This record gives sequence, C-alpha cells and structure tokens, in this order.
Amino acid sequence: MTNEEVLLTKILKISHQQVMAGKSYSQEEVERFLDNRLYESRDKMVGSSVAESC
Repeated sequence: MTNEEVLLTKILKISHQQVMAGKSYSQEEVERFLDNRLYESRDKMVGSSVAESC
C-alpha cells in the first residue's frame, strides 16, 4: 500500500469508529457550520480591510 492509501485507511477507520459511537453530523449541521465559518472569515476581512484605491 502507498502512503496515501495507508492514510486514507486510517481516516476511514476513525470515521467508522466515530459513526458507530454516535459521533456523526448531518449534512445540514456541516453546511451550517461551514456557512458560519465563512461569514466569520468575511467579517474579519471586511473589518480589517484598507480603503481601495480608485
């Protein structure tokens, strides 16, 4: 197995263990989390931006 295959196998095993332990998230929860992070990043960028030249 290549290094990438070994890493993917480890990720899949951890993911499977988490799902079996009830530690999973719905697609809606993941999308909401990512949307919130995106808005937080935009707010930081807008708040710290310098005036644009004309």
